[in-house]
Amino acid sequence: MSSAAVVSVAGAPGVTTLACAAAAASDERPLLVVEAPSSGAAIAARWRLDIRDTVATTARLAMDVADSVDLWAAAHHPWLGMSRLIPAHPSSVVTRQAQVARWLADRLASVPGPVLIDAGRVDGSAEQFDLLTAADAVWVLVDPIVEQVIAARAVGDWLNRTGPVELLVREPAGEPARNSSNAVASTLGWPLLAAVPSDVQSARALCGLSPARRNLARAPLLRAGRWLADRLMPVEVPA
Repeated sequence: MSSAAVVSVAGAPGVTTLACAAAAASDERPLLVVEAPSSGAAIAARWRLDIRDTVATTARLAMDVADSVDLWAAAHHPWLGMSRLIPAHPSSVVTRQAQVARWLADRLASVPGPVLIDAGRVDGSAEQFDLLTAADAVWVLVDPIVEQVIAARAVGDWLNRTGPVELLVREPAGEPARNSSNAVASTLGWPLLAAVPSDVQSARALCGLSPARRNLARAPLLRAGRWLADRLMPVEVPA
């Protein structure tokens, strides 16, 4: 696997923070994070990045130069860990006008390294469908609560048509809710990829809302991010 798109359903925040955790944990092997939610973006504001340098402007530049833009080379780096980043414009209008999702879908296969796409919440659009279909896998993040399970079931058929779907269930604080995670996976009919710990302190640090702790690299959320980043690394076959 070399690319995955992570999405959420109605009422389930946390996709962008999880993408940041995977990026921060990529301390040895570079990971490209591409932010492409159709409902607006957060990373540029959180990290005080120039909104004139986003995936929308990269797409427009590519159109002006006969589509020769290298996504890997065009990304911000280093960003977190050894990772690279192409953020989205904070305005959903700009993202949709640039047809970012469809443009990325046509170019994912040409990226020379592993890619994690923050696709935001499922919106049912044709553009988002094309992007999710182009990824090697779709990871759906939900909390183990009735409202989000219902929301996920409502879009389940649509998501299943994009290709392989795997489930990420956020654990409540305290003891791991393995039974809850397995129950959610059984109800939705998707394999459980991982349980993601609810780690508020680390999430705030990754959002720029509080200083990072010295031991952030060993925090539960960063460990989960490292595991997900490792899933994207292609397996090297001995010669």
